[in-house]
Amino acid sequence: MSAQQPLPSTLFTTDQQVGAARFEAWRSSISVVFDVAPLAPERMGAFQATVRATHLGNLLVGDLNFAGQQFMRSQPRVVRDGLDHYLVQWYRTGGFVGQRDGSMDIEVRPGDIVILDLGRTLRTFARRSRVMTLIVPRELIHEAMGVRDSDLHGTVLRADSALGGLLSDHLLSLQHRLPGVALEDAPAVARASVQMLAACVLPRAPTLHGAQSAIEGVTLQRIQRHINRYLGADLSADVLCQTFGLSRSALYRLFEPLGGVAHHVQQRRLLQAYRVLANPTNRRLRVADVAARVGFTSNAHFSRAFRAAFDMAPSEVRVPAPAGGADHTALAQGSSVEYAAWVRGLQGTSGIA
Repeated sequence: MSAQQPLPSTLFTTDQQVGAARFEAWRSSISVVFDVAPLAPERMGAFQATVRATHLGNLLVGDLNFAGQQFMRSQPRVVRDGLDHYLVQWYRTGGFVGQRDGSMDIEVRPGDIVILDLGRTLRTFARRSRVMTLIVPRELIHEAMGVRDSDLHGTVLRADSALGGLLSDHLLSLQHRLPGVALEDAPAVARASVQMLAACVLPRAPTLHGAQSAIEGVTLQRIQRHINRYLGADLSADVLCQTFGLSRSALYRLFEPLGGVAHHVQQRRLLQAYRVLANPTNRRLRVADVAARVGFTSNAHFSRAFRAAFDMAPSEVRVPAPAGGADHTALAQGSSVEYAAWVRGLQGTSGIA
């Protein structure tokens, strides 16, 4: 009987750095999600942060410890990176104060759970904290809630509330059990966690029509989600215009901040290819097959574009199989690159995984 394969995991720590390089290493590591700045620049040489991330297929689980700092997602940043996930944070210790959408105040205290929409703006000032996180594709939560869309940005489940306590109990149990979860069981574990999350936030979730004026760029977000979902299909400007009832000029205006629609589509396809190639469960897939499945019709074009984007050949992304079935844990720069690929590549629908 063969041994069960463990879940893919990475570990980042600033312990390998000295002086100001400690914060710079953290800035690089977390940059896939947030721009950060120190609360006390004079203390950067003693800055401390660690992140252990575990991949559950369509869900990322994180255990973070970090010193006080600012976390930011500006509108240009939101438009540029196109992340379409919810970030669920359980502040086991610490907390933050800040603003969402530029004007609405938000405060999270020890024990609270907050849900943040990575497609919206945010600026927070966090104390030294220990945080458990879930990064969940938008459509997984909406499917579990039975809605087409919702406004969850800044939703806080307080530590002393029944639903907050129920969800934190589940998150604590999930964290304790992760080391014993086999790779083949990951989809079921992720599904159960999303269903629990949806059950706890549903009473607090107004539907989209009640918050339409507060959400900018809805059309752009819909097109981006369509692109991410159908990367292997025809995503030409003509097809997108027909699908969403837009003129060419309107489509081009929407995607101008992203470098143009064709550029954006190619970048999404390259990021998906990177995700697939970096996933240890896909070692048997040929590079050419991966390229074809994400919409590239020419292997040569794919290789050139991939090298231009990531400064490496597609074959160099492959993660070696863990020796003896042991969990492969990368540190510092390697773990940051892998974690970034995981975040960008999360999908709410079945596909290459």
